[in-house]
Amino acid sequence: YYHDSYKYWDLNHCARAFNAEYNYLIKNINKGYILGRQALHNQEMPMCLITLEDYENTYDKYYDNLSSNIKRDCKLSQRKKFYFKSYNFNHNIEDFVEINHSQNKHRKINPWYLNKKDYFLNSHSGYKHDWEDDLHYSQWYGIFKYYKHYRQGDKITNEKLFAYCKVAYDGEMASIHLIFGNRDNLKDGVMSHLLTSIIKECFKKQSIKYVVYYSWHGPQTTWKSRFFFKPEKIKYIL
Repeated sequence: YYHDSYKYWDLNHCARAFNAEYNYLIKNINKGYILGRQALHNQEMPMCLITLEDYENTYDKYYDNLSSNIKRDCKLSQRKKFYFKSYNFNHNIEDFVEINHSQNKHRKINPWYLNKKDYFLNSHSGYKHDWEDDLHYSQWYGIFKYYKHYRQGDKITNEKLFAYCKVAYDGEMASIHLIFGNRDNLKDGVMSHLLTSIIKECFKKQSIKYVVYYSWHGPQTTWKSRFFFKPEKIKYIL
């Protein structure tokens, strides 16, 4: 596992990043350290996993078991006119950057998130990449709010993005990748609204059996467990 993997988040940009440092990574892969810090990890760790079959493959069964606090946050977000939808990442890059900087005001985040708009332009979104198929692809989802005449650069969108998530669908598994919400709107329940809505999308897809949300370590495990993510070891069969 390569710790500094953000440069590979997008299919349109990862080939260039990989080619630029491939030989360097190969030489150092057994050392575990790159540029003086630990960056390569060869270890097993449990991942955060929801098994959809545990809820009879129905979202209603899953939702009914959620705590009253999670349900309250979801209803609060909807009552405040926030709504969930899939979207094209390139149409909302300004809001994406704003969300990232709102998080950085309260805690130090990976500097990758703090790149300017131009860095993220022409990212893969809105179409199937040559490396994707019907069972292996990515999709951006977000929590929005309607604002008449609202703009992203020169484009009128009439809506503002307040929370985002990139989901990678890989065969039987859906993986939560990049996920953040505007820090100023967390009290409006946007993250509970976002995550439960993504899980609902996964229940709709017959091929998906598991939802994965990174690894089971760190302070976020308590928050993840509230959505019934559990620690499980995963074996990939390619």
